[in-house]
Amino acid sequence: MYQDTELQALKRKVWLQSSLVALAIVLVFFSLVNVGGLVAGNAFYKEFCVWHTRYGLQRFQPLKAVLDEGIRTKNWQNVSIESRLGYTLQGTYLPNPRPTKHTVVFVHGIAANRLMGLWYAPLYWQLGYNVLVYDSRASGESGGDSVTWGFYERYDLDQWIDWVQQHNPGGVIGVHGMSMGAATALMHAELNESTHKVRFYIADSAYSDLEELLVQQIDAAVRLHNPTWVKLLLWYAGIAANWQSGFRFTDVSPVQAVQTVTTPVLYLHGGADVLVPAAMCEQLYAATGGYKAKQIFPNDAHVMGYFKHQAEYRQQILSFINHIPKS
Repeated sequence: MYQDTELQALKRKVWLQSSLVALAIVLVFFSLVNVGGLVAGNAFYKEFCVWHTRYGLQRFQPLKAVLDEGIRTKNWQNVSIESRLGYTLQGTYLPNPRPTKHTVVFVHGIAANRLMGLWYAPLYWQLGYNVLVYDSRASGESGGDSVTWGFYERYDLDQWIDWVQQHNPGGVIGVHGMSMGAATALMHAELNESTHKVRFYIADSAYSDLEELLVQQIDAAVRLHNPTWVKLLLWYAGIAANWQSGFRFTDVSPVQAVQTVTTPVLYLHGGADVLVPAAMCEQLYAATGGYKAKQIFPNDAHVMGYFKHQAEYRQQILSFINHIPKS
C-alpha cells in the first residue's frame, strides 16, 4: 500500500514536470512567433506608410518649373495651413484665368505630391473652375510622420475645403482624387454628409478596401496563394500602425464610407489596372447610396485614363457635372 502511494506521487511529480516543460515550450514558441510577427509587421508598416512616401518624386520635377513660372507670372499662390493633427500642410492655389468662385481640390496618390495636379488643372480651367493642389501628409513639402491611406488624410482635406470656402464664399467646390487621393476623397464624402460643403467628387482609380487590396497584392507578389498568412502579417502590421500612427488598415474602407453618401460621385478606372483591380471600382459604384456614374477605360493601366483618353476623360467629367441633380 505504501509503495502504491509512493508510486502515484512519483507519477504525479513526473506529470507535473512534463506539463511545466510542455507549457514552457509553448510559451517560448508563442513568444517567438509573436516577436517575429511584430518585427515583420513593423517592417511592413514602415515600408508601406513611412519610408517610401517621399521617394520617386523626381518624375514630377519638370512640373516644378511650371509651378515656379505660374507663381511668378500667373498669380498662383502658395498656401500653408496648420493641420489640426499637428503638422503643416503646403499647397498652391491656381486661379482660373477667367475669374470664378468655383474650385476643384485635387488630391494626389501615394509617393506623389501637388505637382501631379498641374497635369489636370487645364481640364478644370476649361470647365470654369479654379484649382487647389496640395501635398498630403507625409508627402512632398507637407509635414506628418506617416501616410495613413485616407484615414487621417480626409480630415486634412476637410481643412483645405474650409480654406476654399473662406477664399471663394458661395462658390461650388468639387474634389478630384487619384488612387489613394480618390480613396481619401470617398472617405471624406462620408464626413461631407453633415455639411455638404463639397458639391461633387471625382474618384479615379480608388481602392474599395485597403486590407482587401493588400491581401490581393501581397499574395500575388509572394505567390503563397494562402491569404491566411497574409492576413496574419497584416494583423501584426496593423498593431504597429495603431501603436505608432493611431490607425488600423481595417479602418480604411471607402466601400463602407460611400454607403451613406448622397453627394454625387463619378468613378473613373482603368480596365487593365493591376495595382487596384477594376472590380474594386464596381464594388464602390454598387455600394454608393447617392447619384453616381462610372467609366472604365478597358485597356488602361493604373490612373492612365486621363493620359490615354484625354478628350473622353474630360467629356465624362463635363457630362457628370452637367447632370448632377439640383439640390
